[in-house]
Amino acid sequence: MSIFDKRILSNSVWMIVEKIVGIFGLIFVTSFVAKYIGPENFGKLAFAGSLFAIIQTLAMFGSDNIIFQKTSKNPRLGIRLIEATKIIRDIVYFLASILLIIYLCIYVDTLTFIFSLASCIAIYFSLHGDTYSIYFNAILQSKINTFCNIAALLVSLILRYLIVELELAIEWLSVPIILLTLIPYVLRKRIFNKRKAVLGQVNHRISTYRNYMLSVGKKMVLYTLSVAIFTKTSQLFLGMKSQHDLGIYTVAATLGTSYYFVLSALISSFMTRVYTEQDFDKNQNMVAQLNVVVIVISAAVWCFFELFGEWVVRTLYGVEFEQVNDILGIMVLACLFSGLSTVAEKYLIKFNAYDFLQKKTNTLVVFNIVVTMVAVYFYGLYGAIFSILATEVISTTLLNYFFVRQKKSIILDTHKRIILPATYLQRFRSE
Repeated sequence: MSIFDKRILSNSVWMIVEKIVGIFGLIFVTSFVAKYIGPENFGKLAFAGSLFAIIQTLAMFGSDNIIFQKTSKNPRLGIRLIEATKIIRDIVYFLASILLIIYLCIYVDTLTFIFSLASCIAIYFSLHGDTYSIYFNAILQSKINTFCNIAALLVSLILRYLIVELELAIEWLSVPIILLTLIPYVLRKRIFNKRKAVLGQVNHRISTYRNYMLSVGKKMVLYTLSVAIFTKTSQLFLGMKSQHDLGIYTVAATLGTSYYFVLSALISSFMTRVYTEQDFDKNQNMVAQLNVVVIVISAAVWCFFELFGEWVVRTLYGVEFEQVNDILGIMVLACLFSGLSTVAEKYLIKFNAYDFLQKKTNTLVVFNIVVTMVAVYFYGLYGAIFSILATEVISTTLLNYFFVRQKKSIILDTHKRIILPATYLQRFRSE
């Protein structure tokens, strides 16, 4: 019997389509904006978005994984958890955002502040819209998320096109920034409320659900916040040094990591087989083979950008962003190691290595902040790209090698098996 039934496979396809729509919007919509406002102003927009994205992670309070897990087992419970924790998300986001807005009002220029306000509003709608998105993914209705995102993308593209054609002030671009998250939020909320009416309202034990999420969420929030911080550190430090360089870096990151959703989908599919396999040696071989898949796909993307990168950047973003080509290949390498790190971490979960992963992430955050701060200070843009690559390499290799089972470093062993012919005598099989 196949591991996936028809509904799961169909839902997986819709999830991939949703990611493709998201990537399309990220590349083509942002390139439209970047080409119009230039590297420096685009850097200001990216800087503001990075700050509020960290606040969004804090406001979620580690609830995203919990909501998904509980909803997949009991949709009614998922509804109650989403409704009960809305006030938590609102309070945390409001308090953190108001402090950041005050800081930005004092220290940044008018245009950056306007974009920051737009990002603040947009990410607020994204904060609540994402909880509904998690709910629909968990009940195998990802197509709802896809249609909502497509509607928002179309409206945003049309509006941005009109702003450029009518040669309106740059500040007007803040409107489609907000609509890109407001539209999916409104649509998902309407559909969610209809389902809630069918399944039943949150009952009088709302405080019970809220207390449960607070007790469980506090164990997860540090981990998710740590991940959010170290993935944004380069942008934050670079943004404080040069908005122009941040604009270049953001475009390189957008293009260089654009294929990650393919890696993520393949990793998720193959790891289900790893989780069900009980033989340790077979598991090691399967993970090694999965690493090879990640390497081959990344190598193909790297070759594509080496051949056509200049044309892609010039066509989408214009000549002002030609410096992107200097770091685009390195960004693809960083994405490669990020994929390998994801394989390793998902494999470690099979061994219940939650405490190890938390300690690893904390160590990684400290390493990343120190390296990024020094590298950006001395080398600017190139220091930022070096720091993210160094962080991903350390995350994939050295820090994972400390986890030992059966008297061996299991991740180091999977990496060694990549070059062993015996590894490929065993093929992935469905149970």
